[in-house]
Amino acid sequence: MERAPNQLDPARAAPRWRVHLCFGPNCTPRGSQALLPVLHQAIAEAGLADEVEVIASTCRDRCDYGPSMNVYPGPTFYNLLTAEAVQEIVAEHLAAGRPVDRWFFRPLVIRPTKTRRLSERQ
Repeated sequence: MERAPNQLDPARAAPRWRVHLCFGPNCTPRGSQALLPVLHQAIAEAGLADEVEVIASTCRDRCDYGPSMNVYPGPTFYNLLTAEAVQEIVAEHLAAGRPVDRWFFRPLVIRPTKTRRLSERQ
């Protein structure tokens, strides 16, 4: 049986990294499908094919921030991904062990503002 790229042989040691790229109903139309070959190529070019298992996963529950990807061990949550982001994450996080802060998942925080009544406005 032929294996998908980066799918490890079960007889081999566990991979150093597991990467879950979301293929949920929101991330897929936002570009996760196009990121999969970019991810595989970046992993291969970094010489990490035997150290990284890539999983096209179900929804990561961060639909407004897709495409999203989780890296284990960690987990480290990455969102709003582009091809350049994926390449940077592979080079820095997977190859060098330095998580890439600028792609971390950071939900928007909406802070209430103090409003004045219409009668108080001038």
